Amino acid sequence: MTIVVGGAAVGACLAALIPGASTLADSTYFQSDKLASLSELSERSTIYDSQDNVLALLGLENRTPADLAEVPQIIQNAVIAVEDKTFWENEGVDFNGTLRAFMKNITEGGIVQGGSTISQQLVKNRILTSKKSVNRKVREIVLAVRLNEKFSKREILEQYLNTVYFGQGSYGVKSAVERFFLTTDPGVVFAGVPVQRSKQLSEVTIGEAALLAGLISNPEGNNPFVYPDRASLRRSLALENMVEEGFITQADADAANLEPLPTVKPVAELRPLDSWSEEVQDRLFNDPMFSVLGDTVKERQSKVLTGGLKIYATLDPKMQNDAQRAMDDIISTGTAGFTGALVAIDPRDGFVKAMVAGPGFESSEYNIATSYPGRQSGSTWKVITLAAGLESGFSPADLVDGSSPCEFKQYGRTQNSEGGNGMMTVRAATAHSVNCAFARMQLAVGFNRVIDTAKKMGITQDTLKPILTLTLGVVETAPLEMASVAATIANGGIHHDPTFVSRIVGPDGEVVFDAKDVPGERAISADGAACTTDLMRGVVNGG
Repeated sequence: MTIVVGGAAVGACLAALIPGASTLADSTYFQSDKLASLSELSERSTIYDSQDNVLALLGLENRTPADLAEVPQIIQNAVIAVEDKTFWENEGVDFNGTLRAFMKNITEGGIVQGGSTISQQLVKNRILTSKKSVNRKVREIVLAVRLNEKFSKREILEQYLNTVYFGQGSYGVKSAVERFFLTTDPGVVFAGVPVQRSKQLSEVTIGEAALLAGLISNPEGNNPFVYPDRASLRRSLALENMVEEGFITQADADAANLEPLPTVKPVAELRPLDSWSEEVQDRLFNDPMFSVLGDTVKERQSKVLTGGLKIYATLDPKMQNDAQRAMDDIISTGTAGFTGALVAIDPRDGFVKAMVAGPGFESSEYNIATSYPGRQSGSTWKVITLAAGLESGFSPADLVDGSSPCEFKQYGRTQNSEGGNGMMTVRAATAHSVNCAFARMQLAVGFNRVIDTAKKMGITQDTLKPILTLTLGVVETAPLEMASVAATIANGGIHHDPTFVSRIVGPDGEVVFDAKDVPGERAISADGAACTTDLMRGVVNGG
């Protein structure tokens, strides 16, 4: 009976290959172009703060490639024992193994073993597709042989371990270990409870290695968090294979079978989870400053989500904590229903050190600090009119009429809110924020000059119009814009665009973007900036 069934199996294999004979004969055509290089792997990118703390993971596939030297031998052995026992000896295809798998599946009445070698699986995943057809299978076989001619066994195994899907959104063995297995470090506690962290490759046990190897053939069907019984059975079979291959002893297998399965389901997501990482991602996609990642939004998105980048945000964690605490204190003691936002910029380079998006971002995902159109900035806007006036030739001692109310024919009328009346110096008008004085100064300078100065100093919206109350801040601006205006003055008149990313490093360790290489532009003169700063002291000291 065995001979009859075996003969039938060989006959079936030969018959199946006949439709693919033309593909086999034409193999020299596709081996050269298909094997020029394996397709690029999609790698996740990571956003860090200025102290190298992880803020977020971005990507389409949760993968962090590892060199084979990083992968413990126990993991390598487990995968080989389960997926391709003759890996080190075969030439990319194991016909005996294929026949054994066929016979095993026949006797078991289902798919118990797969016949594809590691090389064949790598070809399927990185060169061909998973489509089931005779022609594709023939191509897979031929290319697997060619793959072994072009690459060493260690190179093939490394590529395979970085390619395969283990479930739970983890691609590649490094990501799988990180997402499946947790551990604690002695003495590291929070509120009396040991702090858990993801395991590193070097910390994997025999049981964990066997569990991972058992997942490859059916990651979701053997998911330990959903189907623990199936996962346990697959682990047991993997350990049995490892014993048969001499990789471990039976005692090792018995102990490994007693290891508890992972129970804490991974929750890490490949998307922004807070206002900072959301802002960083948005700017990487849409800001032409990052043209090094691609000329179009689509190209930049692809680079960020698949390129394995290390993205260093300008966020200073201590400043951020202080800013959030200050905003929380203000909001909690203020009138109900009020919101607030904050932006802190280093004037020297435009680096945003802290940003508070405002309450409710987690549900609304609306960032008050940066989203347009923003809020009315009120009298804060007067600093722009002041700078434009000083650039136009005004001096602190010049007199301006602050009489209220004030009416200006076609431009309408306004009045003072902070007091002041009659003729006063520009210095006094600034210290006491006199509306009518600034309205008259704005008309003397000219709307075009004020609007041009505003744009040079950091106002980026195209909503500025020549209206009387422009200088009173009735036009909406984002807190980020106003912080940028103030930073320009503090930096002696040199404007730097607000920067949320200081540096980007590629997967090869090469720095592909450094914000220090982005020069600032002079917006107002150094004398104008110094004089504006001097006048603004009066607002604090006595105004």
